[in-house]
Amino acid sequence: MQYTRYPERRRTVRVSLQMPVRVEGRGLDGSKIHYRALTQNLSADGALLLLDARDIAPGQPLVLTNETTTESMKCFVASVRESRDRKQGVQRFVGVGFSIPQKNFWHIFFPKAGTRQATRSARTGGLIATEIERINLLEN
Repeated sequence: MQYTRYPERRRTVRVSLQMPVRVEGRGLDGSKIHYRALTQNLSADGALLLLDARDIAPGQPLVLTNETTTESMKCFVASVRESRDRKQGVQRFVGVGFSIPQKNFWHIFFPKAGTRQATRSARTGGLIATEIERINLLEN
C-alpha cells in the first residue's frame, strides 16, 4: 500500500543546499569553458546549478569541481531550463548527473529515497509518530 501522493522516482533524495562549484568542459562551438556556479539542489547522483551559460546543452560532458573539497567528477548535462522572475530577471538552471556513481562527492549524508522528515512535538520536543506508524503499531 502506498501512502505518498506520488511515487518517489528519484534514486536519492534531493537536498536544498548552495555549494560553490567550478564547471569546465567544451562549449557547443568546441571552445574551452570555465564557469563558477552555485548548486541549488544536491543529490548523490548529481545537482541542479544556477549557471548563466548559453553554450551548454543536454547530453554535453562536463567536469564538476567541488570548491569546498577540490574534488572533481565527470558529469553530463541532464537538463537546461530558464525561469523568469520579476526581481532577478531570467535565471538559467542546469541539471547535471554524475557519469560514474559517486555517493560521497558532496561529503554529506543523504536520507534514503521515500523517507519522511521526523516531526517533533511543539510542547515536549519529542518525536511524534506519523499516522501510518500509529496504524502499524495498533495492527501488531
